[in-house]
Amino acid sequence: MSTLTAPMGMAQQASPEKSGLNKMMWFGIIQIVGMVVGWISVFFIFDLQFGTFSGLRNLPQNATQAQVSAALGPFFQNFSLLIPVDIVVGLVAAVVLTMGLRDMSKVDRSKFSVPWKLMLFLMIGSALAGVSVYLIFNDLPTIIAQAPRTSGTPSSAFFSAIGSLVLAGLVAAIGGILALIGLIGGQILGLWRVGSRYNETIIKLGAIFVIIPLLNIVAPFLILIGAYQVKGRLERPI
Repeated sequence: MSTLTAPMGMAQQASPEKSGLNKMMWFGIIQIVGMVVGWISVFFIFDLQFGTFSGLRNLPQNATQAQVSAALGPFFQNFSLLIPVDIVVGLVAAVVLTMGLRDMSKVDRSKFSVPWKLMLFLMIGSALAGVSVYLIFNDLPTIIAQAPRTSGTPSSAFFSAIGSLVLAGLVAAIGGILALIGLIGGQILGLWRVGSRYNETIIKLGAIFVIIPLLNIVAPFLILIGAYQVKGRLERPI
């Protein structure tokens, strides 16, 4: 009886590990797809903006704020479309990783209980910052149009628009702080501990590269490859 109980317990323990590693692989895949979609969108939007740039060159020397706003409006509006895409992709990836780290906490609660909970900070902060930046991009043409001339007096509508801009900036800052806490204490620490648990250097590198500009491009690839290798070792018969 005792010899049968041990293998059953081991099988039950391995299940959350494999589930967590699967979700980490999906986290890497979603981030890779998000980067590709983002690059394509940026190139597409820049292609659309050639008309806007030529319109700026054709503005009269003493162009009014309304004329400048009309010329720049499409530029800000088109780029603001990237923000919802980034928010959705980032939140989906964060949710998948949170579920993966939560699965790992069933195996080792002391290491993964805090990271998966701090991932909630990352999701909330990213959503707040993303929505605020989106509102700022959409409000900029209105602020430019209502800006007073050098000798003019600012209107109440201009002050109201500036107040909304400042409020959105404060919310974006709060969201950024929450997202940073979640990024370091949740995503980076959680992935690092996965790499430490399974002695997988690739996952550790992916965790570190997440926060380093340019190197963060290869981070999801490293996480995907590392999680795949660990899962392969777990599935290999002893």
